[in-house]
Amino acid sequence: MLKMIPRTGWISRKIGLQDVESVADHTYSASTLAMLLADMEASRGHPVDVEKVLRMALLHDLAEALTFDISKAYLEYLGPSGEAMKRHVEAAAWKYLIRGVGVKAMRMKYMQLQSEYNAQETVESQIVHAADKLDILFQIVAYHRKGYPRLLLLDLWRSTDHSLRSVRVRSVASLRRTAARLYKSAVST
Repeated sequence: MLKMIPRTGWISRKIGLQDVESVADHTYSASTLAMLLADMEASRGHPVDVEKVLRMALLHDLAEALTFDISKAYLEYLGPSGEAMKRHVEAAAWKYLIRGVGVKAMRMKYMQLQSEYNAQETVESQIVHAADKLDILFQIVAYHRKGYPRLLLLDLWRSTDHSLRSVRVRSVASLRRTAARLYKSAVST
């Protein structure tokens, strides 16, 4: 189902529907980036549960199978309560979907992973959140390479890049710099 759901934030930013990535595309990219970040951290001697990172990354947008992708632009229309409403709707969708997992132990494990992801307190959850944002930067590069103008996504680039600067996972800075190099290359051509 996630293959059929477009990332609506790109639509609200005037990316053509034919070019908009699906939630499944994003989940795959974010999962790959999360794995890379986890492996980078582990290679530096930092304890990271890479399997947990991958499971969390693969599940992080599962609720969107029912809620679809609720974009920041849509949340702005809802006003100050928008984020809380999104969290509530996605939590309800998550609970509904997870009931379909027949084995209670698996269901409990997945629920714990989602709870940990939402809390953003462990290094694993911070890696997945960072990968989620890094994927936005790399997707912006891809759109620029397709010919979309720099100004169309400049505010999103800046806000996402800024939010990544405060991430405590050291390896994020390396991938953020890589994205910035690619961005400069893409917008200068």
